[in-house]
Amino acid sequence: MVTPANPPKEAPLLSGSQTVKSIRDTGYKGTDYALAELIDNSFQWGDANTVLLVIVQRKVQGRTRASNRVDEIWVIDDGVGMTDEALNLALSFGGSGKYDDRSGIGRFGMGLPQASVSQCKRTDIWTWQSSQPENAMHTYLDLGEVESSAKGAPLTVPWPTDPSSPDYAPMPDWVYDVFKSHAVPDTTTGQPVYSGTAIRWTVLDKLRWVRADAMFAHTENLLGRVYRNFLTSDTRRRSIKVAIMEGETLLGPETFHEVRPNDPLYLQSPDETTLEYWERSEIAEDGTESKVRITDEPPFNEHYTSPRDFPIQRLDGKGTSTVHVRLSLAKTQSRPGRNPGKDTHQGRHARDNSGISVIRADRELVLEKTLASEATDRWWGVEVTFDPCLDEVFGVTNNKQDAPTFTQALRLVREHRLTKIEALDQGLFDEDHPIAELYDMAFQLVELAAQMKAEGKDEKSATTGPRRAQPEVTDVASSVKKARSSVSPTPGETTFAKTKPDPGQAAAAIDRILEEQDVPAEVRGAVIADYQRGVTVQVIKRPVKQLNAFFWPDEALNLEILCLNNAHPAYKKLIEPLQLSSEQIQEMSEADAKNLLVQSADAMTWLLLAWSRLENEHRTSPQYRQLQEFREGWGRRLAEYVEDEAFKAASPFGEEDESQDGEDHA
Repeated sequence: MVTPANPPKEAPLLSGSQTVKSIRDTGYKGTDYALAELIDNSFQWGDANTVLLVIVQRKVQGRTRASNRVDEIWVIDDGVGMTDEALNLALSFGGSGKYDDRSGIGRFGMGLPQASVSQCKRTDIWTWQSSQPENAMHTYLDLGEVESSAKGAPLTVPWPTDPSSPDYAPMPDWVYDVFKSHAVPDTTTGQPVYSGTAIRWTVLDKLRWVRADAMFAHTENLLGRVYRNFLTSDTRRRSIKVAIMEGETLLGPETFHEVRPNDPLYLQSPDETTLEYWERSEIAEDGTESKVRITDEPPFNEHYTSPRDFPIQRLDGKGTSTVHVRLSLAKTQSRPGRNPGKDTHQGRHARDNSGISVIRADRELVLEKTLASEATDRWWGVEVTFDPCLDEVFGVTNNKQDAPTFTQALRLVREHRLTKIEALDQGLFDEDHPIAELYDMAFQLVELAAQMKAEGKDEKSATTGPRRAQPEVTDVASSVKKARSSVSPTPGETTFAKTKPDPGQAAAAIDRILEEQDVPAEVRGAVIADYQRGVTVQVIKRPVKQLNAFFWPDEALNLEILCLNNAHPAYKKLIEPLQLSSEQIQEMSEADAKNLLVQSADAMTWLLLAWSRLENEHRTSPQYRQLQEFREGWGRRLAEYVEDEAFKAASPFGEEDESQDGEDHA
């Protein structure tokens, strides 16, 4: 019972320091994605032309040796800066006042603090407007202070301080020099003044890469792809520059490296992007083959089905908004050899760009990987561009790393291959769900990706020449058994030789025999079709759970049948995993192909081990000699098979053909 002396106490919506810890764990895919949030702020809210990223590394003593480790990260821009009020709110979760502003790449008001705490425990911000960077206002967010604050105490961002304050923390001198060497001053008042913002991350306890060179390489690839439209704009081109600092020393402004665009459609000239070049094979007069680097023409062509537009209904009832789609397909010259995915520069580069690039407000939101499940999926590209008014339809997350509704639509299409009406009828989603708005587009994208992939294979096959098809083992066995049947015919072969039925009668008789053995009609039809073209050996799956036999021989006239009990545990564990289609094998990575060979060898070993164990258990049995004779007879038949000219001509274990043209995704 509540009394005046014990009034009810409402629980806080957010529980102080624990909330901040939880937000840290929501995280970003990597340090590069978190840095992209800061660059979003610079380009949209700061209206910056140039963003400088400085990675500071220092020598750190480990347990056994000293090594360089990233110790600070700076993001400095030449934007409009912030007022005291805006600076104070900038580190407040959801406090920027920008929530639901759909005029650009931001919207949620969580980016700066959420990205920062996902990587470090201390974030400092300095900002200045129409002044000098030496006069910048400063505030910070220190998770150490948050964690040590009294339980239940309100968590606040310190009010900004200026250089006159005793608590003021100035920026290092090198920041002033670097900023002024890249920024353009405003001289309208006669004196050069600047505006801008600098953010510093320290106490870096959640970095994905701890070495500056690794962070530099990965950061350029991602930032170049995410902001490629900003870096190549014809109306207002922006720039991102990256430098590595050793300790307190910056060698000079020339140390900054301009981030190049990374085009996942590969329709830009390579020398203007992170690709730099692609390799094409050329044959010299003496017949030698060499790789030539191409720098001035793209390795892909825009697909003939591109561009495409899809009107999507807005969830706010304000009509539709158009989603624009572009598609590209690799030129056949950019896929030379049997394994261009692994053996060419462009193949290795495209591996990390495979998938559907989803663009929101000119900025890449996510590289969607649902349809990039195989190595050859790197040879096509799709770009989907939408306006922020469709955020709820696509399911955009507040860290701008995913569009889960779009992903789910792609997965449903890929897994079920149903039209929208069929999917609704089966209850895969409700017609009021955002998936319903995207499903038709997703269906067409899945079909287009499959179409481009098939076209790419056909074009590559046409230029490399057809590979000789591997004969079916039953075809080869039919040829091999001809010689054996003349030496030691089976009862069925003897009957066939005596009665000499015409082909139609023989086929009808075999069909009746198989029907009596409960062989399904569709299997019988395939067997008879093969028999009529001369195949007299067949392998048929016969699931008999009550039977311990893994296989047994049978025959119908001169048709030799090997029955495999596919209900046997050995079939499920040893044979079934190896039964892949030729297309599946062709798309396998080299590592998976090697693993399949090991599995095949292991399966053979287990089959022989079981026979070996059976013999050993019967060593003192009167049946032992008979088992030996059967084994030796089986060995003779096997030797005759593999030495037969038909077997040799088929060459099932001949020259290795590296048909897979790429390795697995990293």
